[in-house]
Amino acid sequence: MSGRSAICCYSNMHCRLRRIFVLVPNIIGYSGNAVNEKQLIKHLCRDRYCFIIAFTPITKMLRLKEVRKHINELKSVLPKNTVIIPLPIPLTPMSFFVVSILIAPLIWIVDKLLRFDLLYVRLSLLAYGILLVRSLSQKTLVKLMAIMEDEDLVWRRIVKPIYSLTDRIAFSKAFIIGVNSPLLLKKLVLRRRTLPKGKVVWVPPGVDREKIEAIKRVIKSSERSKRNYYVVGFVGLLAWWQGVDILVKTVAEIKDFLDKPVKLLIVGDGPERRKIEFLCRELKVDCTITGFIKHEEALKLMKELDVLVVPSIRMSTTESNIPIKVLEAWALGVPVIATRHEIYEFIGLKNFEDIVFCEPEPEDIAHKILILLSNESLRKKIVEKSSKLVERFCYDRIVANILNTICR
Repeated sequence: MSGRSAICCYSNMHCRLRRIFVLVPNIIGYSGNAVNEKQLIKHLCRDRYCFIIAFTPITKMLRLKEVRKHINELKSVLPKNTVIIPLPIPLTPMSFFVVSILIAPLIWIVDKLLRFDLLYVRLSLLAYGILLVRSLSQKTLVKLMAIMEDEDLVWRRIVKPIYSLTDRIAFSKAFIIGVNSPLLLKKLVLRRRTLPKGKVVWVPPGVDREKIEAIKRVIKSSERSKRNYYVVGFVGLLAWWQGVDILVKTVAEIKDFLDKPVKLLIVGDGPERRKIEFLCRELKVDCTITGFIKHEEALKLMKELDVLVVPSIRMSTTESNIPIKVLEAWALGVPVIATRHEIYEFIGLKNFEDIVFCEPEPEDIAHKILILLSNESLRKKIVEKSSKLVERFCYDRIVANILNTICR
């Protein structure tokens, strides 16, 4: 396989899109959602003029030095013909809803001047105002990533009517609906009790081939075998549904049953961080939590893991979406243990061949980790098979699919 397609198959399909308008929540940062959007926009805006409005937390905007650093990093990643405008607002559902209405007239004016061929909006809340303007809705792709109220335990009752309204408006007025998987579309249709009237395109998380290849050149898999300890890891947002507390309890169980010490590496940050730190101290687990770090640094740390564990709780989001961390682990040659969610079986993954399935319980995860760490041939088989699976999820393919959908 050639260097250009070593991980992902590249499509030479071109669509006559010259100007794209992008409206997204925070991409000025290192969270998984920010990384995914940056990489998708990078490929979508390649050889095109892109005008990006990125909403940013007010607290972050107050740290101007940090914001300038992130903007410069974004500019280095995105094509040169890209304009980035960060707008400071509170990142709350009501803020998105209100602001989407307020800025719709301004977007209409900018569109009259620049004549965009496509408006890409992540989140139906942000698309609401745009979709009320017919000339804009007819060329808008709204990306829906989840049934959003299911992730918010605190404000679920308050935000549910807003999300329901904006998702239904997106279904009825958007030119294209983008969803992470057919399973998510099914769940959204059942929950919102309506069908999309426009086109539908699959826009899953993906892998950036160039970035992955660069990491693999720097860090060789053989370096792991030279260590006198194991590294079990998790990468991503520390949210209640990620099950990271379950992973901490798991490591506490297995640390006395291995031939080498085991360390827990958590690459990420989030609202559960204090709880996780307290649990690690209480259970005497050797744990490092990096906080949010640059994507390249996160990939380097992921590459050094002996196993990535994703013990997420079963809910609409986890059942219907493949996390970007799983795809990147596959691309980097790191075996994955994950809760047996619907999405994995939907795409045809086989247990102990492509991935190792677990229940989100310490005892079961501990058993699976011990099997993987003690069986090198099994690890190699899983790595070989999963590295081929990731070819379906390169951004070149994802963007080619989007463009094909727009142009047909």
